[in-house]
Amino acid sequence: MSKGGNRTLGIALLAAGLIVAVSARQGPGDEKKQGETGEDTRAEQVVEELLKRKALEQGPVFPGEDPAFLVLPRATERTNMAEELLTDDVRDMIERALAYIAQAQDADGGWSDTDYQSNTGVASLCIMAFMSDGSRPRIGKYGRHINRGIEFLLRNVQSSGVIVGKGANPYGPMYEHMLSTLALLLAFGDMPWEPQARSVISRAIEVIQQSQKLDGGWRYQYSSEGQSDVSVTANALWVLRTAKKSGFTVSQEVINRGVQFVENCALPDGTFRYRYWGLHANPSMGGTCLIALANAGNLDHILIPPGRDRIAYDYQRYTVQDFLEREYFVYGIFYASLAMYSSGDAYFIPFYKKMVEILEASRRKDGEFHDHRDNTVYVTAMAAIALQAPYGYLPIYER
Repeated sequence: MSKGGNRTLGIALLAAGLIVAVSARQGPGDEKKQGETGEDTRAEQVVEELLKRKALEQGPVFPGEDPAFLVLPRATERTNMAEELLTDDVRDMIERALAYIAQAQDADGGWSDTDYQSNTGVASLCIMAFMSDGSRPRIGKYGRHINRGIEFLLRNVQSSGVIVGKGANPYGPMYEHMLSTLALLLAFGDMPWEPQARSVISRAIEVIQQSQKLDGGWRYQYSSEGQSDVSVTANALWVLRTAKKSGFTVSQEVINRGVQFVENCALPDGTFRYRYWGLHANPSMGGTCLIALANAGNLDHILIPPGRDRIAYDYQRYTVQDFLEREYFVYGIFYASLAMYSSGDAYFIPFYKKMVEILEASRRKDGEFHDHRDNTVYVTAMAAIALQAPYGYLPIYER
């Protein structure tokens, strides 16, 4: 047996011995008196620490070669994070944001925004905001809104398989298509009355795969021609990862080429360029790219620590006003929240508190948030999703 195997076995035996010792101190008829449990509690803490150390030494466990089916990537983290972060003021912010989104739903079940009328991408973000509250199609406070939103997405599936409404982004529909695919994936198991959903999702995934460009990434148009940007690419990898975990067929070669494109956009300081030939980093891209790298199945990717530390540094260094002056700062907050949540409480808690300060400073009288073009619906949905991360209802927040 290897030296590492001996150490792991020794920890396991020591933990088992301590468990026996704790049990042996309590006879069948013994009753613990108040104030006599300190020693037992300390022993149990030692056992828990040893078992945690064993899990960390063992590392990720794979039942097979497919990285989409990663099991027990890290030891379970027990935390009171939700109690600490979800204060009465934060809950009020969430409730008002969700109420704003609910009243903004169009008569056809979709949502519109200043620049995006009857838009499937905006609708998908609103659906996910309600699912972050714990609602599901036809179930919960916003179940009716979700169900109508899903029906809107399914009515806007084009003959090509692209899910896009009449108010598509003028640059191209890939953002809308990918967000719609993600929303359908997250709702898929909770809507058996929509039997066509499986085929819609399968075709949507194939559209994404066939739209991969020669440089390995994706862009606004569902075409393999042209050059990519890291934002659309990271979103594509995020959706494909979710599809693979949901049991749909996804090419590993497609994922590998996409990850390589993201790697090519990385800079040594933990930031990422919007285009691989760009000279400067975009501050909103960090969280997006980290999620793309982690979703490829490699939780120990060499670019994750510097990228994570750079996000933490930015949210510590820059003032609330600095963030408010950035274009698409809520977009950046949303994706940073995904990356920091996956990094554990040590990173997520300080990030979340700063995020709340920024959002509170930008919130308008009806509870909505906005971007520099005065879009409010999709922005409020993104903010609501990030604020509700501590609830743990939406599986896009993973550890």
